[in-house]
Amino acid sequence: MPAAELEAGSLYIMLFLRSHPPIPNDFHWAFYFHRGSNDGIKYHVRQQGNSGWMADHGSTAGVMKAFLLIGLFKISDVPPALRESIDGIMKTYDDRLNVPGVVCTCRIWLLWILALLQRPVAGARILNCDDLQALESEVKAWGNENALSASNNEQPRPISVSSLCGL
Repeated sequence: MPAAELEAGSLYIMLFLRSHPPIPNDFHWAFYFHRGSNDGIKYHVRQQGNSGWMADHGSTAGVMKAFLLIGLFKISDVPPALRESIDGIMKTYDDRLNVPGVVCTCRIWLLWILALLQRPVAGARILNCDDLQALESEVKAWGNENALSASNNEQPRPISVSSLCGL
């Protein structure tokens, strides 16, 4: 699926390389909400040296050109009535990333948000996937399959669709 086929209103998991050569199951995790025509929002958290984790959300153009990107993995066609809810859901834990005794990583944060996306909002769900562990395994397997081509900077980066999220 070429970048031109990103669908407005769709939510994707982005995976990034963290090493060269790639190490299996070792990725940086993020979300991308595609608003349309080369416009979207990347949501992720990143570690700031020894000072903990910080939210780093913002608009992005040219998402398929992101440094170290493995690809995008579609998990939802967000119903139009729920699209305004995405931003608030993604920012739910922004002020709780560095709570003493609570382990946070980009993957753990993403799993927290996925759990929120499963909950009904105005009678509908954003994420129609009941088994987050299976979804995580599906994304990891896809990431492992595509990591070497990303490491070799092969273009274009892949866009895939979950088989578990009712798409």
